[in-house]
Amino acid sequence: MIWRPVLTIVLSACWLLPVRVQAQRTQAPAVESPVVNADRTVTFRLKAPNASKVEVTTQFTKGNQPLTADSEGIWSGTLGPAEPNLYPYNFIVDGVAVADPGNPDIFPNERFKSSLVEIPGDQPAIYAVKDVPHGELTRCYYASKTLKRTRPLVIYTPPGYRAGTERLPVLYLVSGTTDTEETWTKVGRVNFTLDNLIAEKRAVPMIIVMPYGNMMMGTPPPTSIQAADMYKVFNEELVTDILPFVESNFRVLADREKRAIAGFSRGGGQSLFT
Repeated sequence: MIWRPVLTIVLSACWLLPVRVQAQRTQAPAVESPVVNADRTVTFRLKAPNASKVEVTTQFTKGNQPLTADSEGIWSGTLGPAEPNLYPYNFIVDGVAVADPGNPDIFPNERFKSSLVEIPGDQPAIYAVKDVPHGELTRCYYASKTLKRTRPLVIYTPPGYRAGTERLPVLYLVSGTTDTEETWTKVGRVNFTLDNLIAEKRAVPMIIVMPYGNMMMGTPPPTSIQAADMYKVFNEELVTDILPFVESNFRVLADREKRAIAGFSRGGGQSLFT
């Protein structure tokens, strides 16, 4: 993979994340998978010579799709065509779900580890990596007084932030159930989306703070009532711990008209409650 050069800077407990701007394998894996074909079908391959049955499941097909093995134990199949989008998928080897070992793009989630395949359209998607100025992603850790543990944040700063002095609006973007603080960037591609929107003058430069929304780490999945109670905990976590950390380490506007919060699934409920 080719990555943008990274300058390692410690900001409180924050580290700059590498932002991939071009994907290219420097050493081809033993089996190339997935392969997106010109007709928007996708060929999946997995080397599993000792397996008796291999399937693949995707979000653009219904149910598990069987693959066929060749004499070398490489299982393969072509599915689709599919509408342009970014799709999770995984193999099922003798009943066990596994990610694609030939694909470095993984869906960050607490429970499943699917791989990701992007099927491009005729025109670049809003989340595509375009020839525009790019912001930066910073991974941070803060001490949560509310939960009495160290917690992660991923923070997007827009192009030009490092060289500027201006304070900016801030959006707190909360993950969904079983998702992590990385899902918004690795699956949602929110950083590239905002790069493009800013370049097109469709959004103002802003900072996006992506916390880990799970308030019950290390416990079984909560009941609906427990999840509702956790909305109160998230509210305390945000106000007591996250906002002061962000406002101490990043140039954000702290008045209510310049703050926003949104989320997906559980994160939507947490946002509405907060």
